[in-house]
Amino acid sequence: MTDAPGEGIVPGRSCGTCMLCCKVFRIEEAGTEAGEWCQHCVPGKGCKIYETRPEPCRVFFCQWLFQPGLGPEWKPEKSKIVLSVELNGARLAAHVDTSTPGAWRRSPYYEVLKRWSAEGLSQKRQVSVWIGQRCIVILPDREIDLGVVGPDEVVMSTAKQTVSGMVYGAVKLKREEAEAQRRGA
Repeated sequence: MTDAPGEGIVPGRSCGTCMLCCKVFRIEEAGTEAGEWCQHCVPGKGCKIYETRPEPCRVFFCQWLFQPGLGPEWKPEKSKIVLSVELNGARLAAHVDTSTPGAWRRSPYYEVLKRWSAEGLSQKRQVSVWIGQRCIVILPDREIDLGVVGPDEVVMSTAKQTVSGMVYGAVKLKREEAEAQRRGA
């Protein structure tokens, strides 16, 4: 948990008592699965090993801290959603508290996620919702529930030209399969 504004953080914003990132992410180095509170976290107080916390914890800051267009309703402890830019900007992920799995469907979150999906298609940017290990890819016209994504799997966006136009989708693949597809094998 940090209260010191860093480079790019919106003035006046800080984690404060919010620690939802300590629950929604899988942190292998801390032995934590997505959807479980980290063993080192004292909710509302802080990290017991803050000075020696694992690297993923040291470098992560949620998008609410950096995006001035996100109002106070997007602060994770209120929205129950931690926004994260992943895969070098190719994915905007909404990691949802497993205690409130439908939080992303409430207004204004759902409408904004759908809009971001429509805007992101032209830049090949995927918008996904993660509830623990379950992934739901948001498309402008529908959602694709891929179910549980294992540590040896990846989520890939798809696009297929049809007579009616481009049809976008998403699939879950084993990591090796995805690498083979990227290499064109």
